[in-house]
Amino acid sequence: MKKNIAYGLGILLIALLLYMSLFTNSQVQTVGFKPGTEAPAFTLKTLEGKEISLKDLRGKVVLLNFWATWCPPCKEEMPLFAEVYEKYKDRGFEILAVSTDTKPETVKKFVKEYKFPFPILIDDGKISEKYRVQGLPTSFLINREGKIVKVRLGKYKEIEEDLKDIL
Repeated sequence: MKKNIAYGLGILLIALLLYMSLFTNSQVQTVGFKPGTEAPAFTLKTLEGKEISLKDLRGKVVLLNFWATWCPPCKEEMPLFAEVYEKYKDRGFEILAVSTDTKPETVKKFVKEYKFPFPILIDDGKISEKYRVQGLPTSFLINREGKIVKVRLGKYKEIEEDLKDIL
């Protein structure tokens, strides 16, 4: 009886380790893109209905940020992004803040309260999927040639340091 329990626990432990290794490997492969990868093209609408295409921003450094109004770290990093945007926009820096909220009214209320100086776009669900966004906030720093130079999951506190290297 004790022998059967030991075998059962051994098999359970092996199955658990196998599951964990498979899960970990799949996470590494699906989160974002490696630096140097071409940023996938997209076109989205702003809250005002204006279409913005990533392709049209070629020649500028772009911070593509996926966020939501209900996400505390997203709310915390937005004032920093506004400050950095104002400081570097004249040097060819653009921010595209893509809200993953499902209700545009919620986003409009949030933006009205905080008055962000950069475009706020509404994700149609396809863009965050295309960029393999696994959590919020997620940011992609894209160089003037349209290549991803950095992927940041979580608050992007070092954005200004990274910009100094590529502007």
